[in-house]
Amino acid sequence: MATETLAADTYHENLSAQHIIKEGDQIILKKGKNIKVFLIRKHRQVWLEKAKFTLDGTIGHPYGTTFEVKGGKMVKVEKSTLSEKEALAEGGKDNRDLLDLDSNQKLTRDDIEKMKKDGIKGKEIIDQLIENSSTFQSKTVFAQAKWIKKKKIKHLLEFTILKPSARLLCEMHHAKNPSRICFMRVDSLAQILSRGNVRAHSTVAVVDTCMGLVVGAVMERLGGFGKVIHFHQGPTAVRPVLDSFDFSEEILNNLYNYPLDRVNTIECDQTKTDNSDGKIDFKSSNGADNVKCSGETTEDTNSQCATDTTDVSTLETAEDTSSKCVTDMSVDTSTQSQGTTTNIECTEHCVGDTDSQETPGCSEEMEVEKENDLVKTDMEQRKKKGIDREANRQLREQKIQQARDLILEKNIDCLIVACKFHPTPIVLALLKYIAPSRPVVVFGQYKEPILDCYEYLRKEGGMVNYRVTEAWLREYQVMEMRTHPMITMSGGGGYLLTATTVNKSDTSR
Repeated sequence: MATETLAADTYHENLSAQHIIKEGDQIILKKGKNIKVFLIRKHRQVWLEKAKFTLDGTIGHPYGTTFEVKGGKMVKVEKSTLSEKEALAEGGKDNRDLLDLDSNQKLTRDDIEKMKKDGIKGKEIIDQLIENSSTFQSKTVFAQAKWIKKKKIKHLLEFTILKPSARLLCEMHHAKNPSRICFMRVDSLAQILSRGNVRAHSTVAVVDTCMGLVVGAVMERLGGFGKVIHFHQGPTAVRPVLDSFDFSEEILNNLYNYPLDRVNTIECDQTKTDNSDGKIDFKSSNGADNVKCSGETTEDTNSQCATDTTDVSTLETAEDTSSKCVTDMSVDTSTQSQGTTTNIECTEHCVGDTDSQETPGCSEEMEVEKENDLVKTDMEQRKKKGIDREANRQLREQKIQQARDLILEKNIDCLIVACKFHPTPIVLALLKYIAPSRPVVVFGQYKEPILDCYEYLRKEGGMVNYRVTEAWLREYQVMEMRTHPMITMSGGGGYLLTATTVNKSDTSR
């Protein structure tokens, strides 16, 4: 009983620590609909909303706290307990007689800019705007609250610190550059996770070209319990959005990468053999070595080989030049006169007698020694870089082989495809590795590729419960006596194809 209590206390302490802002955390600054991700570093200035300030004042506060920029620093804002309706004075009955004229506000833009330069706070500026407005008191209470809200967004530098999540990151990128995430809306992402039955202790295969947004959302839903296999384009995965989630190392260890260009060779018989120097070679079933390195393209391999050849030839040339210089030095010093000493004695003479004039042979020998030292240093640095590059390549190859072993188990619980490529060949290539009675979800911005994939899957068989739907969302404003749909809304959120895998022997074609 005592052990369970201690474990529960430790869990709650870790949970509370996750809700406290710390240095090195990825945070979201939100002001109205403006959302941006920042990394907290002490004494590091950030630029947002035409203001430059540091984030040192946010450290130690819980997420969800609102701060105001004062003097280039973040200061916590104490929220009022009064509601907007109670805080406002009595207003008019309706707004039918109000006209939107410039003469309604006595303060000009120059007056407002002058107050900002004089250091007057944003709240005081808003109070001055209210006093100098000839129509504010005639507005209804709801219109007054709406007017004040607009002025706060414009004149107050107040930001709310939030923890990065799939919803916030999706909204941020959809508002900033939706094409980079295939125009995926937050409701489309929610349907992908729901229809894919993404849950803890499951293995999920994801084909994602949305900057890692879908991969991050799946890992967030798993909560560190489960495995994710990311099929990516190119030799390495590019996932800038995944870094914004700020996952711990334990959660990232459950993420496996596998290149899309090697999907057709997953079942090739490859055996791993360890060399004496610790390197890993991958050989095919006939015993022939693979010339092309796994996970690297032919161009990368050729360029790397060309670079290594150039480096070796350069070093060999430098060594030959150095040895030639040393030989010439020996000849020159030996032919000067019969009474001359050796090169070592000449060096000692130069070092000991600084006032005497340096001999030509001694100066040339010192230059040769300097060149030799530079060559040795260059060789050591290049050797170290080569070792690091080889170690990273081996580590990446090991992770790819671990992902291959998971795929060959053919026990994947879900397949999610959200990419800019045509989904049909990808789904057909990965379908045989999905366990029976598991969902398959395909997302696309356009309906034509989705319908084409639907037709191919119907012909291929092995699946039931086919469904093609269009994501549609209407956002509502929910406020007291003011609940209504938003004036503007997104025109489209993409299309979804969902189906459930079964054994082909159980289906009648």
